Amino acid sequence: MKILVLCSTLDLSKPFSATPALWQLFKAFYEENHELLIIPYQGNTIDSLWWKSYQNPNYYKGFVLEKLLKKFKGRHTNGKGKMIPRIARSVAKPSIVKLMKKILNEEKDIEAVLLIAVPLNQLNGLPSEIKTIKNLPIVYYDLDLPTSLPKYGGFTFNYYVDAKVNDYDSFIITSEGSKDDLLQLGVKKVHFVHFGVDPTVYSPIDIEKNTDFFFFGNGGKSRMNNIDIMVTQPSKILNKRFLASGRDLNINLGNTELISPLSFTRWKIQCCQSKINLNVVRELHANVYATSTSRPFELAAMRCCIVSAPYKGLENWFEIGKEMYIINSLEECIDTYQMLLDNEDLRNKVSTAAYNRVQKEHTSKHRVREIVNILNKI
Repeated sequence: MKILVLCSTLDLSKPFSATPALWQLFKAFYEENHELLIIPYQGNTIDSLWWKSYQNPNYYKGFVLEKLLKKFKGRHTNGKGKMIPRIARSVAKPSIVKLMKKILNEEKDIEAVLLIAVPLNQLNGLPSEIKTIKNLPIVYYDLDLPTSLPKYGGFTFNYYVDAKVNDYDSFIITSEGSKDDLLQLGVKKVHFVHFGVDPTVYSPIDIEKNTDFFFFGNGGKSRMNNIDIMVTQPSKILNKRFLASGRDLNINLGNTELISPLSFTRWKIQCCQSKINLNVVRELHANVYATSTSRPFELAAMRCCIVSAPYKGLENWFEIGKEMYIINSLEECIDTYQMLLDNEDLRNKVSTAAYNRVQKEHTSKHRVREIVNILNKI
């Protein structure tokens, strides 16, 4: 299948946490013998062996929009400010539409258009304009739910406000509990395709385990209650080495050693040399049913022993108690930690089971097959 893609960015230096997941997904499209033509909405173009990329037509305009976004962010995120979308629709959208039409005219065999994590209300009318060139399936893939919903204020800013969501043939989302919210906003159809992982990137490393517990995450306040139960308090009770890393972890971590944010290579090594890896997602994601995040799949692919904070729907992807654990209280946390620390064979058994589950069901290739199946049915 040949697909024209407009995505948030290809630039890993940009502050979009989903970009590594997109790289893995796009690589998997190539490995499944599909052809992608990609336009980045922000940042520079990135060439690859796995896709053909086009220069962002608003690359220099983007610097101005970013400055405006920072200036008006407070007003925009609470739904009151509409300046950025209006400016973008008049300044940035025409260049995007012009480039997409040009590509569609030159590449006659494109079969679908996929928009991924781009600001909806900055692109009002784009699907209708594209369909004047060729009546293709046009699908929006939201990787930021439920945070992107208007009632939560948006991820970077609130891009559902005044967005013409019913222009799209379908939405693909990673949060099953957000479906009803989207239908109420006017979305026609909703499909679920969760995060996956490239097992050639997130692969196990055979290394001595010199850390008892490791947590990595960006933003402490959004998961503060569960960090307290899983990191702060246990680090005071157990005479074990707790290690944490990430940005904005300016909260009480007890006796946990906090280290600087790690490069991908160093993070991967640290995960593999830790006896127990802790999955503590943002509480909003954990509380909205079946909202997938990358971390459980990444850790499982590296054959890590995983203990997770409460997470609604995690059992959809992993068998709890066999492939990883969920704890719901400090007492349960201490008991589970002690049980796993005392039994290396059990840790190995659980981590291997999680690893096998990822290989069988949760790779990026699996997700590509799901997306292509959706596109073919529209």
